[in-house]
Amino acid sequence: MQRRLLTLLLLAPLLAGCSSVYVPSFIKVYQPDIQQGNIIEEAQIKRLHEGMTQAEVRNLLGTPSLNDIFHAGQRDTYVYYDKRGKEKAFEHRLVVEYGAAGRVTSITQEGMDLAEAPSMNSAELPEEEKQDATTDQPAPSDAPKEDPYELGTGGQPTTPPGSDPL
Repeated sequence: MQRRLLTLLLLAPLLAGCSSVYVPSFIKVYQPDIQQGNIIEEAQIKRLHEGMTQAEVRNLLGTPSLNDIFHAGQRDTYVYYDKRGKEKAFEHRLVVEYGAAGRVTSITQEGMDLAEAPSMNSAELPEEEKQDATTDQPAPSDAPKEDPYELGTGGQPTTPPGSDPL
Protein backbone atom coordinates (compact mmCIF):
# COMPACT_ATOMS: atom_id res chain seq x y z
CA MET A 1 0.00 0.00 0.00
CA GLN A 2 2.74 2.43 0.96
CA ARG A 3 4.70 1.46 -2.12
CA ARG A 4 1.74 2.30 -4.41
CA LEU A 5 1.16 5.60 -2.63
CA LEU A 6 4.84 6.52 -2.97
CA THR A 7 4.81 5.59 -6.67
CA LEU A 8 1.68 7.69 -7.23
CA LEU A 9 3.22 10.66 -5.43
CA LEU A 10 6.35 10.43 -7.58
CA LEU A 11 4.46 10.00 -10.87
CA ALA A 12 1.98 12.84 -10.26
CA PRO A 13 4.55 15.68 -10.75
CA LEU A 14 5.96 13.93 -13.82
CA LEU A 15 2.53 13.66 -15.43
CA ALA A 16 1.78 17.29 -14.55
CA GLY A 17 4.85 18.26 -16.59
CA CYS A 18 3.21 16.77 -19.69
CA SER A 19 0.27 19.17 -19.56
CA SER A 20 0.17 22.25 -21.78
CA VAL A 21 1.46 25.50 -20.37
CA TYR A 22 -1.10 28.17 -19.62
CA VAL A 23 -0.17 31.52 -21.18
CA PRO A 24 -2.27 34.51 -20.11
CA SER A 25 -3.98 36.37 -22.94
CA PHE A 26 -2.17 39.65 -22.16
CA ILE A 27 1.18 38.07 -23.04
CA LYS A 28 1.78 38.38 -26.78
CA VAL A 29 4.48 36.67 -28.81
CA TYR A 30 6.64 39.17 -30.70
CA GLN A 31 6.46 38.95 -34.48
CA PRO A 32 9.07 41.01 -36.32
CA ASP A 33 8.30 43.15 -39.36
CA ILE A 34 9.24 41.41 -42.61
CA GLN A 35 9.92 43.20 -45.89
CA GLN A 36 11.06 41.16 -48.87
CA GLY A 37 11.45 41.71 -52.57
CA ASN A 38 11.45 44.86 -54.66
CA ILE A 39 9.75 47.95 -53.26
CA ILE A 40 7.83 49.25 -56.25
CA GLU A 41 5.99 52.57 -56.30
CA GLU A 42 3.12 53.65 -58.51
CA ALA A 43 5.27 56.35 -60.12
CA GLN A 44 7.68 53.67 -61.36
CA ILE A 45 4.86 51.61 -62.86
CA LYS A 46 3.44 54.70 -64.61
CA ARG A 47 6.82 55.21 -66.30
CA LEU A 48 6.85 51.56 -67.42
CA HIS A 49 5.38 51.04 -70.90
CA GLU A 50 5.37 48.56 -73.76
CA GLY A 51 8.32 48.84 -76.12
CA MET A 52 10.96 49.46 -73.42
CA THR A 53 14.09 47.31 -73.51
CA GLN A 54 14.97 44.92 -70.71
CA ALA A 55 17.89 47.17 -69.70
CA GLU A 56 15.56 50.18 -69.40
CA VAL A 57 13.11 48.19 -67.26
CA ARG A 58 15.87 46.98 -64.95
CA ASN A 59 17.25 50.50 -64.69
CA LEU A 60 13.79 51.71 -63.63
CA LEU A 61 12.71 48.85 -61.32
CA GLY A 62 15.98 47.17 -60.35
CA THR A 63 16.92 43.51 -60.54
CA PRO A 64 13.85 41.26 -60.61
CA SER A 65 13.08 38.98 -57.66
CA LEU A 66 12.42 36.00 -59.91
CA ASN A 67 13.87 35.03 -63.28
CA ASP A 68 12.07 32.43 -65.36
CA ILE A 69 14.76 29.78 -65.97
CA PHE A 70 12.70 28.01 -68.62
CA HIS A 71 12.20 31.17 -70.68
CA ALA A 72 15.43 33.11 -70.05
CA GLY A 73 15.17 36.78 -70.97
CA GLN A 74 11.44 36.58 -71.69
CA ARG A 75 9.91 37.33 -68.28
CA ASP A 76 10.92 39.32 -65.19
CA THR A 77 8.89 39.01 -61.99
CA TYR A 78 9.07 41.66 -59.28
CA VAL A 79 7.58 40.54 -55.95
CA TYR A 80 7.01 42.73 -52.90
CA TYR A 81 5.98 41.23 -49.55
CA ASP A 82 5.49 43.28 -46.37
CA LYS A 83 4.19 41.95 -43.06
CA ARG A 84 4.05 44.22 -40.02
CA GLY A 85 3.78 42.21 -36.80
CA LYS A 86 0.41 40.49 -36.57
CA GLU A 87 -1.23 42.55 -39.30
CA LYS A 88 -2.33 41.04 -42.60
CA ALA A 89 0.54 40.65 -45.06
CA PHE A 90 0.78 42.93 -48.10
CA GLU A 91 1.68 41.14 -51.33
CA HIS A 92 2.15 42.61 -54.80
CA ARG A 93 3.53 40.98 -57.95
CA LEU A 94 4.54 42.69 -61.18
CA VAL A 95 5.29 40.51 -64.22
CA VAL A 96 7.01 42.06 -67.24
CA GLU A 97 7.13 39.92 -70.39
CA TYR A 98 9.43 40.54 -73.35
CA GLY A 99 9.03 39.63 -77.01
CA ALA A 100 11.58 38.15 -79.40
CA ALA A 101 13.12 41.61 -79.97
CA GLY A 102 13.80 41.97 -76.23
CA ARG A 103 11.17 44.67 -75.75
CA VAL A 104 8.26 44.77 -73.28
CA THR A 105 5.12 43.18 -74.72
CA SER A 106 3.00 42.81 -71.59
CA ILE A 107 2.83 44.19 -68.04
CA THR A 108 0.72 42.33 -65.47
CA GLN A 109 0.06 43.25 -61.84
CA GLU A 110 -1.35 40.87 -59.25
CA GLY A 111 -2.10 41.20 -55.57
CA MET A 112 -3.01 44.18 -53.44
CA ASP A 113 -3.08 47.80 -54.63
CA LEU A 114 0.24 49.62 -54.19
CA ALA A 115 -1.53 52.49 -52.43
CA GLU A 116 -2.26 50.07 -49.55
CA ALA A 117 1.40 49.18 -49.02
CA PRO A 118 2.38 49.82 -45.38
CA SER A 119 5.74 51.37 -46.24
CA MET A 120 4.05 53.84 -48.59
CA ASN A 121 1.62 55.32 -46.04
CA SER A 122 2.75 58.54 -44.38
CA ALA A 123 0.41 57.70 -41.47
CA GLU A 124 2.97 55.15 -40.33
CA LEU A 125 5.87 57.60 -40.23
CA PRO A 126 7.11 58.65 -36.80
CA GLU A 127 6.10 62.19 -35.75
CA GLU A 128 9.61 63.59 -36.37
CA GLU A 129 9.65 62.35 -39.97
CA LYS A 130 6.15 63.75 -40.58
CA GLN A 131 7.30 67.18 -39.41
CA ASP A 132 10.44 67.00 -41.55
CA ALA A 133 8.37 66.05 -44.60
CA THR A 134 5.86 68.88 -44.13
CA THR A 135 8.17 71.77 -43.21
CA ASP A 136 9.49 73.91 -46.01
CA GLN A 137 13.21 73.84 -46.56
CA PRO A 138 14.93 77.19 -45.94
CA ALA A 139 16.08 79.05 -49.02
CA PRO A 140 19.76 78.50 -49.77
CA SER A 141 21.89 81.37 -48.52
CA ASP A 142 24.64 83.05 -50.50
CA ALA A 143 27.05 82.79 -47.56
CA PRO A 144 30.11 80.63 -48.26
CA LYS A 145 29.83 77.20 -46.75
CA GLU A 146 32.57 75.36 -44.96
CA ASP A 147 34.12 72.55 -46.93
CA PRO A 148 33.24 69.34 -45.06
CA TYR A 149 36.32 67.67 -46.56
CA GLU A 150 38.74 70.37 -45.43
CA LEU A 151 41.27 69.00 -42.98
CA GLY A 152 42.19 71.39 -40.21
CA THR A 153 45.88 72.17 -39.85
CA GLY A 154 45.72 72.56 -36.09
CA GLY A 155 47.78 75.77 -36.20
CA GLN A 156 50.60 74.17 -38.21
CA PRO A 157 51.96 76.01 -41.25
CA THR A 158 50.92 74.50 -44.57
CA THR A 159 52.96 74.14 -47.71
CA PRO A 160 51.37 74.85 -51.08
CA PRO A 161 51.06 71.79 -53.32
CA GLY A 162 53.95 71.23 -55.69
CA SER A 163 56.52 73.06 -53.56
CA ASP A 164 59.21 71.36 -51.53
CA PRO A 165 59.50 72.65 -47.95
CA LEU A 166 63.20 71.73 -47.78
